[in-house]
Amino acid sequence: MAPKVLVADIPEMDQTIRDCLPGNELQFVRTLPEAIAALRRGAYHLIVIGLHFDESRMFELLGFVRGLECYRDVPVICVHGTDSGLSRGVMKSIDVAVKALGGTALLDLRERSPALREHCSFLERAADAGGAGLQSLN
Repeated sequence: MAPKVLVADIPEMDQTIRDCLPGNELQFVRTLPEAIAALRRGAYHLIVIGLHFDESRMFELLGFVRGLECYRDVPVICVHGTDSGLSRGVMKSIDVAVKALGGTALLDLRERSPALREHCSFLERAADAGGAGLQSLN
């Protein structure tokens, strides 16, 4: 059975996520209410949240997920895939905040990112592991 992955992100990221997670059952949501409803309905092996999800509500969704006991051990990986113009320092601060709130990692999925292949591989491992034995990226 293919791992189920909830993807909360902007439509522009759909193909990148599909390319990173072939063979997974992906459910895409665009708003916080849609994400909450999906989380309550289904059981997911991995949750992916985009930096620009629902007008930048990534942290709000991350906090909600970590408040649900049933998702305590499920990896929640935050991603960014568009050039947002944010400095490296700001992105590092976002990474620290993601981890402080219980997220697994913040991955760079921009098309020109030198880490794209490595980060896609990490997403695949996270989906396959479903939280069991997943080693940190950093």
